Amino acid sequence: MSLTTRPTTVTTTTTTTMTMTIGRRFRTAAIAATIAAAVLLSGCAGTGYHYVKSSENHTYFKVPDSWKLYGQQELLKRSSLTTDQKQQELATTWEAAFDGDPSPSVAHIGSKKPAFPVGIATVQKLSSDVADGVSLQALRNFFVSTFDDAVTAKTAQVISYDPVNLNGGFRGSHLVAHLARGKVTLTMNQVVVVDQATSKIYGLLVICTSTCYDTQQAKIEKVVDSWTVKDN
Repeated sequence: MSLTTRPTTVTTTTTTTMTMTIGRRFRTAAIAATIAAAVLLSGCAGTGYHYVKSSENHTYFKVPDSWKLYGQQELLKRSSLTTDQKQQELATTWEAAFDGDPSPSVAHIGSKKPAFPVGIATVQKLSSDVADGVSLQALRNFFVSTFDDAVTAKTAQVISYDPVNLNGGFRGSHLVAHLARGKVTLTMNQVVVVDQATSKIYGLLVICTSTCYDTQQAKIEKVVDSWTVKDN
């Protein structure tokens, strides 16, 4: 697959930095305790999973119950955002972050070389100006803002890239790719869609070293496959 055009940038405030070019899009996070509709659900007995849900945004997914979930208030403590920016973050986004390390740490969310799966789910409200610039290309570059450039520079390799069209008019793509970071190769699995009105972007990203991904692939794919967005 050849991706040669430069991405249309969807500019958003960020609360942390992920791996090198995975920075502006990999936002720290989870669920603001002050927003009742944003809920981290504990693992249901016997299922082996934590269920994560935003009733307000009609989106949910599940992760293994051995993985650690992080709330937004906790993660914002590590950010360099001003008080006003933090309030803006809470007002315009819903996010949930997770860490699959047996010894989890909030610091792993910003790791350059995560040895175990880390990830984020997000819903971001779009201003009218930003909405005008949203395209499939922008969605593809949502979490890794330089992804297309990396493919052109041969520092990223597309494993699979498929269009996503969901009931209710949601549209976007599902991308699995390798990313070279010095001597380490990462593997990312992401789904990003925009709603029919182009008023919100919904995304899920799971990433770790390629060695980790090979051993954890079944779990990672179950997480991604569980991600659901509905219009009501």
